[in-house]
Amino acid sequence: MIRVYENEDITKLYVEFRPKFQECVVERVLKFCNEHQQSENDNQDLMVDVACGSGQAASAFQKHFKRIVGIDVSTNQIKEARLANEYDNIKYEVGTAENIPLGENSVNLLVSATACHRFDLEKFFTEAKRVMKPDGCMALFSYNAPRIIPKNVKDPARRQELSDKTTGILVKYHDIVNDEQSNVHQNNKYQDIYKNIYAENKQWITEDLVMKRDWNLEQLIGFLRSLAAYQEYMKMMKEEHKDASEEEVKKWDRAVLLRDFVKREWEMEEVKDEDVMMEAHFHVYLVLANKLK
Repeated sequence: MIRVYENEDITKLYVEFRPKFQECVVERVLKFCNEHQQSENDNQDLMVDVACGSGQAASAFQKHFKRIVGIDVSTNQIKEARLANEYDNIKYEVGTAENIPLGENSVNLLVSATACHRFDLEKFFTEAKRVMKPDGCMALFSYNAPRIIPKNVKDPARRQELSDKTTGILVKYHDIVNDEQSNVHQNNKYQDIYKNIYAENKQWITEDLVMKRDWNLEQLIGFLRSLAAYQEYMKMMKEEHKDASEEEVKKWDRAVLLRDFVKREWEMEEVKDEDVMMEAHFHVYLVLANKLK
């Protein structure tokens, strides 16, 4: 497993700026489960969220299961998840995708959100089959950089132009540095992962699941800083330029560059970050599987 979200700084950014998964994703997953599992009541017992981070997916499914266990390799992520947890039926434990701390044939639904592209997939699928019930379901889903749409720009053509440019920059900064496995799986929207799952029933969804959030510039910058790509890039650059001044760092700090671009191109240089409003559209892609072989 590739470990990138473990230090305390990034986990705090993660819990504050990563979007929680919306009901449209939950409904699509549960629809698949109800179509392929033997009993609708039976599939409400136990869900496990593998590489749960600070609980964005686990909390989204909270009302649909009697018990939910979120596991993550990062003790800092588990700490943040526990601090944010408001539900008696969710608990968080340290664990890995390749060694899930649950018994055999115990899980009705196994979920992994924005994470499985970093797993040792062969070991993960073996472990998933071990813990899932014979008719259990799996849902693996993620999103890439969101489309950013200015809300303060009235002219439709200008709004589209700025949306394309801003989203293009965010996509460029979204790539994981020196992580070819993650890049491949995310760029093809989990197509290879879907092909490599052996199951009696499976489905690959890449269209029509869009989570929309009202954001401001402060939240956009926070999201960027929560990405492994940003953290790894900044670490690499600081190691290469150990004597760089604060002003020199700003020239290649992607968060600063993105903020400057938005303020300049959106003609909002005198506006506070929290007042620069936008929509963020996260296009979710989803792999569903039932009865692993």
